[in-house]
Amino acid sequence: MDNTGSDVANHEKVPISFGNVLDYVGDSVRPLREGQNVYDSGHIVCIGYTHKTSSHLNLQAYVLQSSHPADVPHQLELKIGSDHHQWIMKCSCKAGTARCKHIVACLLHLCQFEFVEHMTCTDSRQAWGKSKTNMTSLWRAKPVEELCCVRKHPKLFSNAPNKEDLLQQAFNRILQGKVAAA
Repeated sequence: MDNTGSDVANHEKVPISFGNVLDYVGDSVRPLREGQNVYDSGHIVCIGYTHKTSSHLNLQAYVLQSSHPADVPHQLELKIGSDHHQWIMKCSCKAGTARCKHIVACLLHLCQFEFVEHMTCTDSRQAWGKSKTNMTSLWRAKPVEELCCVRKHPKLFSNAPNKEDLLQQAFNRILQGKVAAA
């Protein structure tokens, strides 16, 4: 990797340090502690830059909700440069502050990894033609049987016992074996 700027066309060096993050957060310790917890929990889904100029870098990020990780992640927009006083930070969370834990978690991530990849509109959440219900279901856990990589086998016999019946029969045999052995 080239330490002078970008290593390839779609990577960009992030112009911030941990000192910048501390200066940005200020005297309040809470956003730093909570942001560290979000970062350590691995709740940052993705982060990348969308636009760059000579003075700043526009970043977009998605961070899982701490209280509802299965719901749609928070969307963040970060405009950073070398002077933290000119940073513009926005998060879709209810906190409504530019120093929320999700923003601080992203800043800590950016300090850890000096480079970010370019994020296009197809890399981020795509919503054309999708209902809101389908959007929220994307982040929910699914049973293994519903995953696209699992092959679905048709039932060979329509009168075959179902899984619950088989488990009940096996459990009854185990109980009978223990009673007979005692």
